[in-house]
Amino acid sequence: MEPTQRKMKVLEAVVEEYIKSGEPVGSKALCDVLDFSVSSATVRNDMAELANLGLLEQTHTSSGRVPTELGYRVYIDKLMKPSELGQREKTALSDTLYMSANTPENLLETAADVLSRITGCAAAAASPTSEKAVIKRVKFMQTGGYTAMAVLITSTGSVKTRLFRCDFLITQQLVETFEKLMNEKLENMPVTAVTPAFMQTTAVSLGEMSMIVPNMLVAVHDAAKDASETGVFIKGQANLFTMPELASADGKKVMELLGHSSELSKLLSTENSKYDVLIGSELHNPALTNLSFIVTHYKASEECSGALAIVGPVRMNYPKIIAALEYAADTVGTLLSEMLGF
Repeated sequence: MEPTQRKMKVLEAVVEEYIKSGEPVGSKALCDVLDFSVSSATVRNDMAELANLGLLEQTHTSSGRVPTELGYRVYIDKLMKPSELGQREKTALSDTLYMSANTPENLLETAADVLSRITGCAAAAASPTSEKAVIKRVKFMQTGGYTAMAVLITSTGSVKTRLFRCDFLITQQLVETFEKLMNEKLENMPVTAVTPAFMQTTAVSLGEMSMIVPNMLVAVHDAAKDASETGVFIKGQANLFTMPELASADGKKVMELLGHSSELSKLLSTENSKYDVLIGSELHNPALTNLSFIVTHYKASEECSGALAIVGPVRMNYPKIIAALEYAADTVGTLLSEMLGF
């Protein structure tokens, strides 16, 4: 075995043993798990050279070695072997998701919940990106003599509602007339095109009727604005604070990130054919240096795709977690495709 190849095997073993135990890995313990025969002294020298390369570090003078952030990066990019969920885990995950496939929102919220339980980390699910979403239908439902609800349905399965009130008695005839007019103007229009300027132009085109139902127009605009934003569901945040690796993390700032959908949306927007892993400093946030973020994408159609992600400590079981994410993404994509009729 070439020395460089041997050192990479040593690095791989150190990372995987440290992920399992959370304890620094010594040369003697490493000899027991390597799949080739080599002396403890040789392994010790290899570990020292890997440390010189910035791939391992020694937390205490007499202790073994642990991976650095760069060591994890080399492991993930070059050494990590693919894993696969067991059949029992697959069945449990797919059955749970199938039972929740009544609306896209419920499916994605369940996906985040089940992933957090499988991985023991925090999990996030983002709704299908709205850039290509179009309006499929606008409906109005009378809820009272002076109140009604605008219901906007998009091509990605998003359903957004807005209540509104009028200063006059609402009749079923008015509701039906306005619903017909709105669908004539909005059907198959991108949700991002329903801007205030567009709604002003629409109001002008309605003539005197626009003076009667301004709140209806405002409700439609606000529902379209909601539909144009990516929805993010996150579960299992409390899991992060049971992990010793995160004892020194700024819990308040971590929770702020996990509760800030726009920040999460940026992380979830990374595009990769399979998965993407961001480690520590790669998250560009000092509060998250002890965390890793793994994201993969589901696809219901060419126009309908979104993301699933895991947030956890840098010392996490990457092969298993990636396998869970990819299987969940495939299942979510299939269920969404069936639900939305793609």
